[in-house]
Amino acid sequence: MKILLIEDDQHTTAFLVATLSAHHYAVDLVADGLVGLDLATQWNYDLILLDVLLPTLNGVEVCRRLRAQGCQTPVLMLTVKDSNEDIIAGLDAGADDYVAKSCDASQLLARVRALMRRGVSVSSSPILTWGNLCFDPASAQVTYNHQPIALRPKEYTLLELFLRYPQRIFSRSIIIDHLWSMEETPVEGSVTNLIKDLRHRLKFVGIETDMIETVYGLGYRLKAAPAPEKTLAKGGGEKESQGNDAASVPAGNWDEDWNTRSQRGIAAIQQITEQFQLSLEQRIALLEALARSLQSGTISMQQQQSAHADLHKLAGGLGTFGYIKASAIAQTMERLLEKDLSQEPRLVNQFTHLLEELKQTLVKPRLGREQGAGVRE
Repeated sequence: MKILLIEDDQHTTAFLVATLSAHHYAVDLVADGLVGLDLATQWNYDLILLDVLLPTLNGVEVCRRLRAQGCQTPVLMLTVKDSNEDIIAGLDAGADDYVAKSCDASQLLARVRALMRRGVSVSSSPILTWGNLCFDPASAQVTYNHQPIALRPKEYTLLELFLRYPQRIFSRSIIIDHLWSMEETPVEGSVTNLIKDLRHRLKFVGIETDMIETVYGLGYRLKAAPAPEKTLAKGGGEKESQGNDAASVPAGNWDEDWNTRSQRGIAAIQQITEQFQLSLEQRIALLEALARSLQSGTISMQQQQSAHADLHKLAGGLGTFGYIKASAIAQTMERLLEKDLSQEPRLVNQFTHLLEELKQTLVKPRLGREQGAGVRE
């Protein structure tokens, strides 16, 4: 399934892309509101993850224009904190839900899954089924007759696509739009091979009926599910067929399994977290220079507005990587820069005191988050 992420902070986007990619989502990344609006209207996305403050066009206006143009793609707004102003503005503009950047990755992923279910049917179950096959997006597990099936990442997402939209015919180009990011360059033959591989894998574990129907000249769709399969048990009774032993599935020529993929995602998130931590020294130095300019009265309104945007990114990044108290301080500093500080020396002093408090907070030990979800104070 494919997500459009519209966010302009480098470290926050790296964290979100690593988190989403580790959980089998293809992600297109855009750092500009107007460009994001253009992509969202031209391409098929299953979800749009949208920041509030963006260059050229803010997230609330992006959402409003999308809805005005008839775009029904679910929109999940990113906020620096659970502020009523951001939440109300986003929901009034047509957003389906919101999430604070300081939330755990597990909560973000749960909201993503919920919105994707809502896009198909309000009453749809979290578990997708086809006959005796069960697909659980929350645990990233596929089973047949209660036996796990090992799938490659693209096979997994292709199966999810068919199960979520069982009546829809997908052309090769539409499948590419849903499964591959813009950075990848698949050809239509890649879809043909992927369909073949998924069919082979499902047949190998005991699913005799071909799940995927070829609609010649149009594409592929999911066949109607068969009745639960039964086999004769000893003594003349019946029992559910268990298929082949999942452990016998050959793995030598298949890509990494989901456990390996998850571990790689955790390692990537840890590396991104370290990079963000290393960037803090430079960001603090820039804030110190800003404070000196404010005190001397040598800063222009344009420079102050630029610093305001940088502080917004810093507050969001601090929340994303678990520096909750520091994020709150940065938000207060951000709000101060919305005023003309050249006319209010008292607020300049407040800004300087907040900067010192921010520096002290950042050197304090922090508590660890759950593995793979970043860090928290």
